[in-house]
Amino acid sequence: MTLSSPPLSAPAPPAISPARLILPLGFAVAMSLFGDLTLYAVLVTQLDVVKLSLAAVGIMLGINRLIRIPGNPLAGMLFDRWGRRRLFVLGMTLGVFSTAGYALARGFWPFLAMRLLWGLAWTLINVGGMTMILDISTPANRGRLLGMYNTWVLAGLAGGPLIGGLLVSEFGFRTAMFLCAAFTGLGWLVALLVLPETWPREQRSTSVRLFRWSGPRQWMARGRVLWQSQLGLVTASLLFMLTLFAGEGIVFSTISLLLQQRFGAGLSMGGVYVAVASMGGMLLGLRSFLAGAAGPLAGHWSDTRLGRWPVVALSLILGIIGFTVLGFAFSPLWILIGVALGAMSSGIARAVLGALVGDLSPVARQGAVMGAYASMGDIGSAAGPFLAFALVTLVDLRWVYLLCTALFVLGLGLIVYTRRRETRLATAQPGNSR
Repeated sequence: MTLSSPPLSAPAPPAISPARLILPLGFAVAMSLFGDLTLYAVLVTQLDVVKLSLAAVGIMLGINRLIRIPGNPLAGMLFDRWGRRRLFVLGMTLGVFSTAGYALARGFWPFLAMRLLWGLAWTLINVGGMTMILDISTPANRGRLLGMYNTWVLAGLAGGPLIGGLLVSEFGFRTAMFLCAAFTGLGWLVALLVLPETWPREQRSTSVRLFRWSGPRQWMARGRVLWQSQLGLVTASLLFMLTLFAGEGIVFSTISLLLQQRFGAGLSMGGVYVAVASMGGMLLGLRSFLAGAAGPLAGHWSDTRLGRWPVVALSLILGIIGFTVLGFAFSPLWILIGVALGAMSSGIARAVLGALVGDLSPVARQGAVMGAYASMGDIGSAAGPFLAFALVTLVDLRWVYLLCTALFVLGLGLIVYTRRRETRLATAQPGNSR
């Protein structure tokens, strides 16, 4: 099998039109992210309000991802057994309660409980959303549709810190969190009333057999066979982990700290004073907007003869340049340039890597495979805040960004290795003339 080989099984043409799914699904996902992303923009500036230490911030911004690492594969199997829609709506329900809980929590343990609850919510929302897109897509349009879906996701990543940061500056942290919970509640209502069920009917009769528990050793053995036989799937998952480690992990958790270190409590721009919380929210919002704009175009490119891997390599190159710029940026303009380049890198990678994994996923196990794929991303995004806030006590923040640069260089090397190995395996097959 080469890197451009067809999917493991070809689904029938979907009965649900993309617009009928993507509009309500994307809107609900975007609304669910407002509370979580507001924390990335402002939590470091609200320590007295929530009664947390600076060291605890890194834990709070990463702990929700830790629970998703084991939870994503389990959620994927549940989606394969019980269908998509009702579990997605359950995730939205938990999202409303956890976001409202941020406004009420004071101190380490109450706030930690709300972050864990949000981790469970996003597990169901994220794995469910990606699996639904796989249900209605084919290899000819999967990159474009995942790019469109990720545009909605990144709209939430943009609107969350931007609107949330402004709400915190205007009304205070607790009122802002209640308002973010209201946004999530609106997304819940849309999902409840409009979202269709995409679970393929041919999977429903075999769902119990697919989910049957056969012991941890058997599951581990099956997992090893799957990963060892699918080098492209392994590489895509590792690159997804690196992308989320650098972008959603490092940048989202440290951009306000970078601004605070460079400019203090705020900066005068055109005669207008802008606080760090608002500035950080605007930068993160711009980052997500650019990433969302890049995703559909990159996904469309990857659906053509150009293929998935060259577009993924382009995302890594943009990331290398962007993190290098951030590492040496001491002016607002250069910070903006670094954030913009990293944004395009993230948007391209999220769309195309997801499409690649969808191409290689067995139809009957799309939920489980996407759950494992999501867990790889959560490993990266969870490690980002923990490592960043641990390192900034020892070294300047620039070295954290340069570490991301080095990891992306390794990612390029991994693509080259994967393509060469797959080419050797393809040419070694009997009857293959290439």
